[in-house]
Amino acid sequence: MLILKESSIKTYLFLVLFSAGWINLPARNPNLTNTLMDKELILENSGSHHSYIFQEQQMQTLDDTIKAGTTTKTETKQVEEFTIPSRMANETFVFQVNSDISYLKFSHFVLNSSKQIFFQAWSKEKELAQISLETDSLRKVYGNSSSEDKEKIASVILKNEERSIALNQEIPVLYQKARDDEDRYWKSATSEVILQFRKKIDSYRDSLASIDLKNQEQAAAQMEAAVDTLAVFEEQMKAQEQKQEAVTEIIYKIQIAAYKGKIPEPANKLIKKLSIIRKVENYTDEKGVKVFTTGHLRTYNEAVTLQNQVKLEGAKNTMIAAYQNGKRITVNEARKLNNEL
Repeated sequence: MLILKESSIKTYLFLVLFSAGWINLPARNPNLTNTLMDKELILENSGSHHSYIFQEQQMQTLDDTIKAGTTTKTETKQVEEFTIPSRMANETFVFQVNSDISYLKFSHFVLNSSKQIFFQAWSKEKELAQISLETDSLRKVYGNSSSEDKEKIASVILKNEERSIALNQEIPVLYQKARDDEDRYWKSATSEVILQFRKKIDSYRDSLASIDLKNQEQAAAQMEAAVDTLAVFEEQMKAQEQKQEAVTEIIYKIQIAAYKGKIPEPANKLIKKLSIIRKVENYTDEKGVKVFTTGHLRTYNEAVTLQNQVKLEGAKNTMIAAYQNGKRITVNEARKLNNEL
C-alpha cells in the first residue's frame, strides 16, 4: 500500500474525479474541496479502493450540504381569539356552569372555545324565537289569503317548523358542550381562584340590580308626571266601554272535532295537520267532551267562508259554533244578538 499526502497527488486525484463526474460541487458549500483535500488518501495498488473512499466522502459531504442548505420552518398555528360582536358584547344572561359558578355576560367565560360554542347556542336561540314569531304571524294571515298565497304561506310555515325542530335539537347540545368545557376548568381551579371569581360575579349582579332599580324608579316618575285627571278619566271610560262590549260579544268558531275519551288516530292526524297551518284550540265542555276549534270570527258570513276553507284542507265533518262571552250558544241565538237575521 502506498500512502500519499498533501500537494500534487491530492490535486491530481481531485481533478481526475471531478472530470469523471464522481464529485459534484454544490455552489452553496465551498468547503467541499477543503474537506476532501484535508483527508489522507489511502491507495491500494489494485487501484480500486480509492474510488470507494472518494464516493463515500462525496456522499457524506453532499448529505451535509443538503442539511445545511435546507431550512425547516416550523409554522406555529395560532388560534384566533373569538370576539363577540360589539353590539352584543354587553348582553346579559344567566348561564349556570355548575352549583358554584354562573356567568352573566360573555367576558366571564374562561375558555375562548367554550365562549364561541355558547355564542352559537345563544344566537340559535334568538333565531328560534324569531322563527316562532314569524310563524305565528303567518298563521294569522293565512285565513284571509288567496289560494295561491296560502300555498306559499303553508310552505314557509312547514320550513319554519322543520328549522325549529332542528334548532331545538342543536341548542341544548351546544349549551351542554360549553358547560362541560368550562366545568372542567373550574374543577381544576383552586378554591381561592373560585372564591375570587364568585366575588366578581356577585359584584356584577349587584350592579345590574342597582341599574334595574334605578330604571324602574325613573320610569315610575315619568309615568306619574304624565298621568293627569283627564287621562285617568279617559282610561276609566274606555274600560267601561270594553266591559259593556264584552257583555254582548259574539264569536264564531269552526268546530273540527269533538270526542269523549280517546281520540281516534285518523282524527288525531287531521288535527295535527291543521295545527301546522292554523291555530287549533281545544276545551272540555261540561259533559266531558273535548272540542277542537279553529278561528275567531265576528260575523256568521266570515264563519261560513272559513268553514269552506277548512273543508278543503281535509276536515270534512265541520260545523260552525257560536259563543257569547266564552259560553256556547246556538248559531241562531248568536245571529239574532248580532243582528244578522
